[in-house]
Amino acid sequence: MNEIIQYDVNEEQIATLRTEFADVTFGTAKEYERGRQAIGRLRDMRVAVDKRRKELKAESLEYGRKVDSIAKKYIEALEEIEKPLLVAKGEADAAKEAKRREAEEAERARIEAELRQRREAEEARMRAEREVEEKRLAEERRQLEADRAKLEAEQRARAEAERADREKREAEAKAERDRIAAERAKLEAERAEVERQRAEGERVEALRQERIQTEQRAKERAEQEAIEATKREADRLEAERRVREEEERARARLEALKPDAEKLNAYADALLNIEGPALATAEGRAALHDLTRSIENACARVRGVTKVAV
Repeated sequence: MNEIIQYDVNEEQIATLRTEFADVTFGTAKEYERGRQAIGRLRDMRVAVDKRRKELKAESLEYGRKVDSIAKKYIEALEEIEKPLLVAKGEADAAKEAKRREAEEAERARIEAELRQRREAEEARMRAEREVEEKRLAEERRQLEADRAKLEAEQRARAEAERADREKREAEAKAERDRIAAERAKLEAERAEVERQRAEGERVEALRQERIQTEQRAKERAEQEAIEATKREADRLEAERRVREEEERARARLEALKPDAEKLNAYADALLNIEGPALATAEGRAALHDLTRSIENACARVRGVTKVAV
């Protein structure tokens, strides 16, 4: 059985791997890479053993238990090598992450200190510039006050002259507006008259067109009613003709059926007069009763069909 169960790994290879990976660490980048590759290699071999186990196990249950037993031994042996490496790798990753966080924290503190120094220097510079600017603004305000007083005097004199000129121009503008308003009122009156005449013309034309359309619709309606009346009369005559033809065919069919009707009625009477046999069993009597009812129903249908002909 051991010779039949073949895996891609054996105990000698596992012993070699245990020796090969015994000194694996994750302290440096090179050692970390070697450890990562060792874990990947062990994982691939372990997965291959488990895959082969499933393939071998499919043959039979007993054989599968043997396969599981050997595979379990190999997998446990491989995991004995792999798990310490995973633990060591996890510790190395944790140490690396802690070191990275410490470096990031130190860099963050350095950047914050640098930004704080720059901010303090900028605030000092801005205070100095603000003091100089306040002195300059105070001087400019004093000069502006003097210029404003002079400008106000000039503006008052100019405003008096402009007021007199404005009153003159307003009087002239009012006279011009009055003239324009009078002309506009005249134009509006003329335009209103033209609009009234146009509206009256359109109303008269609309009435004429409406009268023409009404007369045309009345004519068309009369013609359509005449056509429909003619068609209704033709349909009535055609319906009467079809009724007459159908009555003729019905009379012909009844006349042709009369000899057969007499024979069928006589045959039905004969059937109804036949005396049934005496039967000993209830089942036979029930069957005879059903047969008799069927004959009576059939004879009744024949009489109903031939009744009109007779």
